[in-house]
Amino acid sequence: METLNMFYEGYKNLSEFVQHNHNTLFGPDKQAILVQIFSGRCEQAFLTKLSTEITGLIPHAHIIGTTTSGEIMNGQVSGLKTAISFSVFQHSMIRTGFFQKTGEDSELGQTIAATLGSNTAKVLILFATRLSINAEDMLMGIQSVYPKLPVAGGNAGHNSHTEQKFVFCNGKITDNGVVGAVLEGESLTVNCYSHLGWQPIGKEMTITKADGTRVYTIDYLPAYEIYRKYLGIDSIKNFFNVIEYPLVTTRHGLQIARTPIIHYEDDSIAFAGELIEGEKVRLSFGHVGLISEQTDALCKEIRQKPVESIFVYSCESRRGFLQDLSKMETEPLQKIAPTTGFFTCGEFFHADSTNQLLNSTMTMLILSEANVKKLPEPAALPEQNAMSDSGSASKDNVAARNTDVLKALTHLVDTVTAELVSANAQLKYIGLHDSLTGLYNRTFFEQEIGKLERLDTTVGVIVCDLDLLKTLNDALGHAAGDKALKLAAEIIALSCPKDGIAARIGGDEFAILLTHATLPILDDIRKRILDEAAHTRQINPDTILYLSIGFALKGPGGTLTIEDAFKEADASMYRHKTANKMNVRQEMVHNLVKRDLL
Repeated sequence: METLNMFYEGYKNLSEFVQHNHNTLFGPDKQAILVQIFSGRCEQAFLTKLSTEITGLIPHAHIIGTTTSGEIMNGQVSGLKTAISFSVFQHSMIRTGFFQKTGEDSELGQTIAATLGSNTAKVLILFATRLSINAEDMLMGIQSVYPKLPVAGGNAGHNSHTEQKFVFCNGKITDNGVVGAVLEGESLTVNCYSHLGWQPIGKEMTITKADGTRVYTIDYLPAYEIYRKYLGIDSIKNFFNVIEYPLVTTRHGLQIARTPIIHYEDDSIAFAGELIEGEKVRLSFGHVGLISEQTDALCKEIRQKPVESIFVYSCESRRGFLQDLSKMETEPLQKIAPTTGFFTCGEFFHADSTNQLLNSTMTMLILSEANVKKLPEPAALPEQNAMSDSGSASKDNVAARNTDVLKALTHLVDTVTAELVSANAQLKYIGLHDSLTGLYNRTFFEQEIGKLERLDTTVGVIVCDLDLLKTLNDALGHAAGDKALKLAAEIIALSCPKDGIAARIGGDEFAILLTHATLPILDDIRKRILDEAAHTRQINPDTILYLSIGFALKGPGGTLTIEDAFKEADASMYRHKTANKMNVRQEMVHNLVKRDLL
């Protein structure tokens, strides 16, 4: 196959382009031609006229097209232009279709699959009108018929003062439908890639109320309030400043971004794709360094497989964020093979037999009819040197700083975010752990009781008390008391099963929570703790470490609630303490006298 790309400037330059490439477009060995039109002009009459002109010049061509939020042609990025790609196949078949929406979007997807798909189809390229089509439902409809058929393309964009978008196919045009092309051929190789390069930032949040693409609350706050709080949006007028800051989540092992597109009076937000209640999300920003690294890695991977043509369907937010740097993603691809495409309002992608609607993502469709890898020499790109008044070429050093400035900014955000994540993790740890022993504290212990109380499962409770801590502190000082507390905590932690929770819940009091426990299991843990304490005293006679222990069970054969089990275990512990109080006191006094401390 061979792909030829051009910018349309009128019928004259189109006719000259076709004539200049006559042998390629009309050769006897040419099986089929797919023409993709990417136009920044959202004008129905213009698009209809252009399709008619191409059909007149190349009657056997299959034509699909879309309006755009920017165009990609031979690796260069533009806006408000019209790029045309002519892909000439020698051994492949093409089927195109025009689909007007009349019912449910999932049914529309099934119709597209039934009309264009087959068990031997290699790829389905689709362009859809976003606001009138629920692309996720449509993609699921296609998947229900042909789950392994790769889908590429995206939602139509717009680069005008109106929201109207068009897709068109072979002379038919609509602002309420889908157009598509299927490629099929034994020698055709298809590979699909995607990369995001948007860095999650800030805390993880939960979608708490949503209906499809419309999100009402995040962490129980109005969705708009989240963007106002973190991005300083102070009026509805500058809401579109946030489209480069999508929410990101993970599905099927793929990082998915969701771009905010509409603000409603109730402060809910419509996103360019669905978000699900309960889904965990974070805000994100474009990371120039990450984008550059991922682009380099992708180019290396693409070069390892057959490649003759590259089609890019990339989100408009990438162009909005990168501006003139947008070509940093597309120029390297042009060095591999002819590269064309457009900036979308949502990208279609296929991975692991699942169709996905992506946002803020760059997707690539790699095609080849060659049987071996084709690694062309890098194509020379035109120099963009500014001319001084004297006519000599000079470099704009101020403009050239743009990439480094953005990289420095993203590095700053990365560093500050890492520090905040570390500080928050440390604060969270401190808030839930006892500073002296490292065990969980009473706050965490009570939180876990609240969670476990709602579960229909048995829960064992063990309560441990360090005997005569006050006497130890008075005789030997608080350092000795702290040492005894640490020793007790180590023994309790070692004796606690891995799925149990050990906590220090008071000055001299410890507790263990254990799910799926039985009374024999609890008694075994009690004996283990007492044996370890006795062993510690035996190997170190100067150690003063005595524990009183009680336990109880919530569940069959026990109490009805964990709170009742805790009270029963506490009472059992005090009975143990009372029964052994005299012996423990005598042993402690004997130890202290021996050390001339009494």
